[in-house]
Amino acid sequence: MVAAEPLETLRPRAASKDRGELLTIERVAILHRVGLFREVPGRTLVAVARLLEELRLAPDVTFIERGAVEDWLFVIADGRVRVHVDERTLRFVGAGAVVGELSVLAPAPRSASVTTLEPTHLLLLRRAPFEELLDDRPEISRAILFTLARQLQGAADHGAADADR
Repeated sequence: MVAAEPLETLRPRAASKDRGELLTIERVAILHRVGLFREVPGRTLVAVARLLEELRLAPDVTFIERGAVEDWLFVIADGRVRVHVDERTLRFVGAGAVVGELSVLAPAPRSASVTTLEPTHLLLLRRAPFEELLDDRPEISRAILFTLARQLQGAADHGAADADR
């Protein structure tokens, strides 16, 4: 298994202009756009927003390496990234997307790498404090499970529709 590059090594490569941290309410607004947290009530998202760390990266920085075992996710607050396996692009995502979400729920080797395409502002959520919050606020767990179940059902429906063709 590949060891992940420590987050501290990414900080020096951050974009040169530090625009300061977001207010909690701004973080909540960003989280509300993220599919994983869409069903979590806004007042409850405040607790999640307070756990987030901010990271600003320059273009062409790989912040998730395929094969690395990590236990955090990233929400893209601003910017665009490329999700890829070696040189093959799987998808491009931007503001409001989340990458690495499964690692915060069940750490395992990353299935793809993620690289910034432009200056990108990320919100990082680590597993340990998030698990503590989930223990204290079971409504968050229920909302996330509901969202994940809907995503799995959508994928299953899509697969069934493809099989019918």
